[in-house]
Amino acid sequence: MFKEYGELSTKLYQLKYPPGHSLGGDMLYYTQQLAGMPGPVLEAGVGTGRMLVPLLRQGLDVDGVDLSPDMLKQCEANLSQNRLQTNLYNQDLTKLKLPRKYGAIIMPTGSFCLLPRDVVKAALVGFYNHLLPGGKFVFDAIFPDDFKKGETFCKTYPLEDGAGILYTNFSDEIDWVEQKTSHVIRYELVKDGEVQKAELSGFTLYWYGMWELEMLLENAGFVDIKSEFGYGKDEDKSVLTFFATKGTDT
Repeated sequence: MFKEYGELSTKLYQLKYPPGHSLGGDMLYYTQQLAGMPGPVLEAGVGTGRMLVPLLRQGLDVDGVDLSPDMLKQCEANLSQNRLQTNLYNQDLTKLKLPRKYGAIIMPTGSFCLLPRDVVKAALVGFYNHLLPGGKFVFDAIFPDDFKKGETFCKTYPLEDGAGILYTNFSDEIDWVEQKTSHVIRYELVKDGEVQKAELSGFTLYWYGMWELEMLLENAGFVDIKSEFGYGKDEDKSVLTFFATKGTDT
C-alpha cells in the first residue's frame, strides 16, 4: 500500500536537507566525534548524503549504505556534483554483507529509530560484526516529545519550471505499549494546478528507554556504552546519542 523513500520523498529530502545541512547541530558534533577515531567509517542509512558529503570533504574515509535505490541515486549525484567518490551499497541494514570492516559506524539524527523493532537485534549484530576490534557504533535515539495525534501538517515546496511538491503529514497514532508513532505522509508533484505524480508513505518511528537500549547493545556484544543528550550541550532532551564499543579481544 505504501512506498517508502521513493522518488518524490527523495526530491523533497534533497530540497529540505541538502548535503551539509545540520539538524540540531549534528553535523559539527559527528565531525568532531569521528576526527579522533581510527579506521574507515560507515554511515548506515546514508540517504542522499546530507552528512556523507561534508565528512568526505573533511578527508574522512566514509562509505554509505541504504535500502532505498532512489536515495542512493541522489547520493551518487551529490557526490558527482562535489567531485567526490566513495563506496555506496544498496543493502538491508539487517542483512549487511560488506567487503570491509570499520573503525566506526554512524546513524545520525533518528535513522536508527526507523528500524522496525522486530529487526533491531539483527541490525545491531550486523553492525557489531562489521566493526574492527575497538570500533564504535555511534547513533542517535529520538523521542516523540512533540507528537500530537490527529494533527495534519501541509506545506508546498517549489521546484523548477513552476512545479512543486505538496507535502501532507497526518499524525495517525501513538502506541505506548509498542513504543511507536505512525504517520501517513502524502507527496504530490504538482504542476500548473494538476497532480502529476503522488506517493503515499507509512512513516513509523520507534523509541526506546535509555536502559532498554543499553541492554540491547550489551546483548549484541557491545561494551563501554555511553550516552549524552543534545549533542553534548544537554539542552535538547529529545535526542540521545549513544556510543557503543566492540571489544578489542573479539
